[in-house]
Amino acid sequence: MNRLTKMIDKVVVKQAEASSLLMALLVVMICYEVVRRYFFNAPTIWSLEFTTFLFGVHFVMGYSYTEHFDGHVRVDIFSSRFTQKTQDILYIVLTICVTLPLVALLGIWAWDNAITSTKILERLSSAWEPPIWPVKLLMALGFTFLFFQVLSNLIKRFSALSRTKANR
Repeated sequence: MNRLTKMIDKVVVKQAEASSLLMALLVVMICYEVVRRYFFNAPTIWSLEFTTFLFGVHFVMGYSYTEHFDGHVRVDIFSSRFTQKTQDILYIVLTICVTLPLVALLGIWAWDNAITSTKILERLSSAWEPPIWPVKLLMALGFTFLFFQVLSNLIKRFSALSRTKANR
């Protein structure tokens, strides 16, 4: 199991590093649009939508990376007073009962939406009419990465809990 969690963690970190490059492209696109709009009085019809797509994909791909480094916001005013063992048990129970099913459903719905969109080669109804199906595929992939990262963290907590029991 240790090898599985390390592999999941490595894939999540690598995809996050790759998707972080979208921010550089986003900055270039916004600068390009600002120059065209304010210096040449010739705004583009596509830049706002394109930058929205880039940011959306970057944001969703970052979910799993944030989960890997335990960076999601949570209120722990009560659980921080518990012992580490109790915290691990609480994490395991809540992850199995709430987080994992929620992330699984989000992933299933995202893949269902992405596959439907891909089948019809869906385009956005705007003046530019860009294809939206690639963005939906990447977002579904982002939820898949999040599911596997939550699973990896759950396995690590189980391991930590079993180590504390073995040390007794």
